[in-house]
Amino acid sequence: MKVLKGIFGVLLSIILVCIGFAGGFLYRVFVEDAPVSDTPPVLVNGDISIHFLELGNKYTGDSIFIQCGENDILIDAGSRNTSAPTIISYVDQYVTDNTLEYVIATHGHEDHIGAFYSTSTREGIFEHYVVENIIDFPLTSKTDDEITEGSVIGQYYSAREEEIANGANHWTALECYNNENGASRVIQLSEDVELEILYNYYYEVRDASDENNHSVCVMINQGDNHYLFTGDLEAEGEERLVDFYEENYGGLPHCTLYKAGHHGSYTASSDKLMQAITPEYVVVCCCAGTAQYTDTSANQFPSQDFIDRVAPYTDNVYITTVVDNYSESMSDTTVKSMNGNIIFSVTDGDISLEFSGHDLKLKDTDWFKENRDCPLAWETA
Repeated sequence: MKVLKGIFGVLLSIILVCIGFAGGFLYRVFVEDAPVSDTPPVLVNGDISIHFLELGNKYTGDSIFIQCGENDILIDAGSRNTSAPTIISYVDQYVTDNTLEYVIATHGHEDHIGAFYSTSTREGIFEHYVVENIIDFPLTSKTDDEITEGSVIGQYYSAREEEIANGANHWTALECYNNENGASRVIQLSEDVELEILYNYYYEVRDASDENNHSVCVMINQGDNHYLFTGDLEAEGEERLVDFYEENYGGLPHCTLYKAGHHGSYTASSDKLMQAITPEYVVVCCCAGTAQYTDTSANQFPSQDFIDRVAPYTDNVYITTVVDNYSESMSDTTVKSMNGNIIFSVTDGDISLEFSGHDLKLKDTDWFKENRDCPLAWETA
């Protein structure tokens, strides 16, 4: 009996050793030596990443990709229809199921909606992705005669309607704010993060002179951190926004992140708004120094007035793109990355910034030193 037990013990030891070798081998084959996935992990719990995209050409525009939990969100798709491949290539790195849970189109200008629709030679955002929910501007400054089949806004509307026919929900920002027709003012992105559609006076009142004032305004709330996106809302709209929230909700909160209004124009990011939100980080989606809209250097994005109004609150200002070769003709102007694609992330409560270009603050760049006067607040920072 003792002999049998001895033999059994030896056999058991051999078996255990073999299992150990086999387990180690399998671990090395399937885990240790497995290729590292290029797919970024899905953010969970209270984590969020906000990506400000370069758009692949010399024209200023907005496209902001947000990932939170299992929600993929795209705010705007500018600057031209030619930006569509650049946006798709970037977003496809993160969206593994070909689905955008939310698309928000802030207003009817090409530099915000131009890449949503397809052309005979180019696939747009709505065609490439399955979009579950679309939120956009209730009003436009354009007349019915201007909204033709071939116009930018007309092509956006047609592509949107096709996406709705394919199953997407659609609401205006006003419906969201009013919690009407199945829309929600506050959208829970994860347990600790919510997306809030803010009220804008110009959701209900047509501003025939300025499409920008019809911009959808969004606040993302993550505990005490708030991230504000106002599209191209101008000073008049900003002032009404501040007044409305002071009168009805005790005011807008301090904002950890502010997407600079209207690309850092002198006509937006007003003193009243800056005093209300006292931003910590500001990202400007623009081509710094471009003469696309004006030959007046001080008013080119990001304008001197914008810088002067932001400076008392923060020097954490970052720019996506900068003019490389300036020409009086836009056709001959070339651009390059400044900070490039900018990723603002909050992971386990910690804020981090990543850049595909350099990591310099605006005030430390050569472009700023050559083209802008340094505010006193930044000189002493």
